[in-house]
Amino acid sequence: MAISRAAWAKIWNPGRVRTPSFTPRVVAYAFGIELPYSLLVPVAHLRLLGVVDSTVQARLLGLIGLMYLVKTGGLIALLVHMLRPIERLRRYAVAHPLRSGAGVDETGSGGAAPPEELVLAAANAAYDTPLAFATVWAVSWALLYLPVTVAFYFIAPDQSPLGVQRGVALALFAVALFAAALPLAYSILGRLLAPAAGVISLIARERDLSVPGKGYSLAVRLVILGACLAIAPTSWMAAMVLGETAGPAKPGLRLTLAIFSMVAVTWAPVCAGFLAGALAGPLQQVAAVIQKIVQRGEVDRLERIPVYFKDEIGALAGGVNAMVDRLEESSRRTRSYLAERERLLQDAAQRAAQLGAVLDNLVEGVFACDRQGRLTMINASGLRLLGLSGRSEQAGRVVEEVMDLGRMRHSDGRAFTRDELPMVRALAGETIVQEEQVLANGRAGRDVFLRTSAAPIRSEGGAVLGAVAVARDVTELMELDLVKDQFIRVGAHELKTPVAIMKGYALALLRNSNDLPAPRRKMLEAIDRGADRINRIVDDLLAISQVTLDVLQVSEEDVDLKALVQETVDRVAKSASRHRVRLSLDAERPPVVRADPERLRQVLASLLDNAVKYSPDGGDVDVCVAVAERAPVSSPPTCDAALFSQRHGPAPRFEAVVSVRDRGVGIPAHKQERIFERFFRAHTDTRHDYGGMGIGLFLAKDMITRHGGRIWFESEEDRGSTFYFTLPLSSEAPAADRR
Repeated sequence: MAISRAAWAKIWNPGRVRTPSFTPRVVAYAFGIELPYSLLVPVAHLRLLGVVDSTVQARLLGLIGLMYLVKTGGLIALLVHMLRPIERLRRYAVAHPLRSGAGVDETGSGGAAPPEELVLAAANAAYDTPLAFATVWAVSWALLYLPVTVAFYFIAPDQSPLGVQRGVALALFAVALFAAALPLAYSILGRLLAPAAGVISLIARERDLSVPGKGYSLAVRLVILGACLAIAPTSWMAAMVLGETAGPAKPGLRLTLAIFSMVAVTWAPVCAGFLAGALAGPLQQVAAVIQKIVQRGEVDRLERIPVYFKDEIGALAGGVNAMVDRLEESSRRTRSYLAERERLLQDAAQRAAQLGAVLDNLVEGVFACDRQGRLTMINASGLRLLGLSGRSEQAGRVVEEVMDLGRMRHSDGRAFTRDELPMVRALAGETIVQEEQVLANGRAGRDVFLRTSAAPIRSEGGAVLGAVAVARDVTELMELDLVKDQFIRVGAHELKTPVAIMKGYALALLRNSNDLPAPRRKMLEAIDRGADRINRIVDDLLAISQVTLDVLQVSEEDVDLKALVQETVDRVAKSASRHRVRLSLDAERPPVVRADPERLRQVLASLLDNAVKYSPDGGDVDVCVAVAERAPVSSPPTCDAALFSQRHGPAPRFEAVVSVRDRGVGIPAHKQERIFERFFRAHTDTRHDYGGMGIGLFLAKDMITRHGGRIWFESEEDRGSTFYFTLPLSSEAPAADRR
């Protein structure tokens, strides 16, 4: 906390080169106020001694004046010495004035910080000087007239002895002087030094220094000072009465009593005025600060309360300062929090606007609800999808009302129930991915096909707070797929007849024309092979159409797997004369499987064609047939779960395993996950792009799965691939066949 320019200048007015010194002002105030009373005290002392002779009176007054000057000079020297640290701090303030642009602002806060030792010494002087110096001052007054009394009997030896009554009067006179000087000196010095002590306390507080100086209880001081205020006039009047009655009556008694009564009457209010000012000032500042806080409702730019005295009032001022510090810190934290909150609210509003714009421009309909199933958000596409208007009108409606169960049905025609709605299931903790629904009588009076995904909205603890669903209109895709499937099916059927005619004529010419030249025979053989290739493509297209419509038929019969594989290998080997296709049987007797022989030949032909296609000239293609114990469904990880348990009941313990291995280009690692997808070709747009439709592996996987088997592969780029598939045995294989 910085010192205010007003408080700094209030005491020393630094920045003005000709500022009067602080110490002379204190001395002038203190001893100037004491002077009127010090002139009347000698008169009272001479009255107590009963001095009548004017010559003796003159000599004693001269002695009293000399001793007063010596006493005052000594007290002034002592006071100057005690106030020297404050004066050094004042000179430092003059040499380092508070100026705007020199580390302070226009409000007057800040400034050059004085040394720590100087601040501590000045604080000691400011807090300890009033009581310490007032005590010395009072003692000096109590002892001042003792030498004068002794000198009186040397100056006037013919005077009668002092006597007990007169001695008691002189003792009460000394007590009255002590009791009068102590509160007067303390109240004057306290009033004069309190502002300096306050400024020094603020400087020390700015430097985070503990303010030194002895602490005195306010209650104790008030009791002592109150006692002095009572003792001083009482002792004074008692001394005067005893002095006047100790000898014969002297003239001028009434005038003397009037003067001394006036002294007693004026002295107490002067002391009380200085003391009240010293005590009331801090309390007024505390009240002013509290009133400002109440009126303004804030604590910014409030000056701190100076600590004038090390007592209960000082503790109160320190407590109020600490309270203001905490209030300021709390106010700063509150402003910082409010500013951060405002910034976050603006960011949130901006992000909400951005998110709203993004959601409204999505093709998909987006819906959100709370955990009671009441709609909280729907984007523009969602409104259009459901044929609704007025987004605000839909907020708060339950999901089943918005979705209109009467218009929703499954792809197989079944009606929806509330518990089957994706958002309701998501509220129960389920995650739905690409589930198909049909929205009856949607837009343009026709059914709308939807693919909906939904998921629960969870808190950090996992509790479901709501759900969100995304619905996409796939009507055009479904219609396009239907048209495409119809085209494939019709086109395939239309191609079969001309291909069959072409193949028949080619075979007839080959059989009935033994004298054909070799080039023409090769042409006819090429036509025959091309017809076979076109026929396989047509069969694949028809199979894809049947798979898409889920009408592919698989007839099962006992098949000699070795014979079927051998037949397929021989046929492929004839057309791949530049490769070596070898078959090995890893079993003691040929396995018999339950399968559709035509579909199985289609699978083998697809795998062998790929192996030959992607192998170098002269490369080997190895085909192996074996019998092995059935592996768990989850192994190997690239396999799909077999459907055997769903179609054929419990799976047998053993199964036939067929593998086709080549040493060709292999499959890139980043494309292996998609190798069984429809129309996916791993080597498209590469130097190994040898054509094809990318449907062979897709059909192979589907057909093997329909047989209750599994298919997977192992591949390493530039080192070849091995494809495996399994088929259930017709009966349990004997133990001797296990490998």
